[in-house]
Amino acid sequence: MRSHKQVALIFLIIFLIIISSFVAFNYFTSKTVSSDSSIIGVKVSPSVYFQLKSLSQQGYNITNTTLLEAVYPTYYTESLDYGGKPVIIFVGAEWCPFCGAEMWAFLIALDRFGNISGLKYMLSSSTDVYPNTPTFTLVNVSYSSKYLSLLAYEYQNRDHQPLQPVPQNIYELWQELGHGSIPFIYVAGLYYQVGSTVSPSLLSGKNWSYAFSQLLNLSSPLAKQVYSTANILTAEFCIADNNQPYNVCGITEIQMLEHQLISKVTGNSEMTTQIKGVLQNTPFNYGSEYNILPTTESRAIRQIFIVTIWKPIY
Repeated sequence: MRSHKQVALIFLIIFLIIISSFVAFNYFTSKTVSSDSSIIGVKVSPSVYFQLKSLSQQGYNITNTTLLEAVYPTYYTESLDYGGKPVIIFVGAEWCPFCGAEMWAFLIALDRFGNISGLKYMLSSSTDVYPNTPTFTLVNVSYSSKYLSLLAYEYQNRDHQPLQPVPQNIYELWQELGHGSIPFIYVAGLYYQVGSTVSPSLLSGKNWSYAFSQLLNLSSPLAKQVYSTANILTAEFCIADNNQPYNVCGITEIQMLEHQLISKVTGNSEMTTQIKGVLQNTPFNYGSEYNILPTTESRAIRQIFIVTIWKPIY
């Protein structure tokens, strides 16, 4: 049986380990995730990405259902698939502070379903509203997931100059639904949202270390907005991929958000039957009103036609 001195020593060692880890983390982030504009466009290190990935594993209990008003159902009977998986489409710009703020929630949601590589540091424009919002750019990123695919376009750089051309099919969709506004997020032909539900005022002029520290504090205003938005996106992704993986989509708060999202389309919240048919290599096209020009990506996108039977809940 251990003596009181031994027990006290064990607790002291544990306490020192926790304090050392906290100090090391703050030292690391202050040195490598600073507000220095020289790291703009620099790839995040594996250690920093690990911190971002860790953020995705928390905050599920933070919800703000009023933000569901910013999510619009497409009312189309088609779901989009790219590379054999439901496709998430993002259109934004590096100069855009609203895109920058929303990016934190978007990345947390994506990280719950896969891994992002090639992520780079970015600050929003220094001359626009909410200048120098710390964020990340999706230019040339890769997304590895068993459940979802990602098509991301930063159409202008930090100086408002052309950066990534948006394929004609996606451009038409962005203009039709988003009226050219950014950020534009489109979830597998089922839901879309335009603009940010995370306020860039909470980040403007700060640095990445500040953002990480605020997101680790789940009671902070930034954490409440980012996780509320990330959880709504997570619920949309779960609807798109038939609730996979279960350790994400089976969480009670995510299930509740799913039911409310489904209700936006049907007036009830229970889906009983879903029948899918696939057309191979079909250009992304919602009807004759679109004059879609074939591109490499549009030829690879598949349309999945969904016939859904809904059971009312009384």
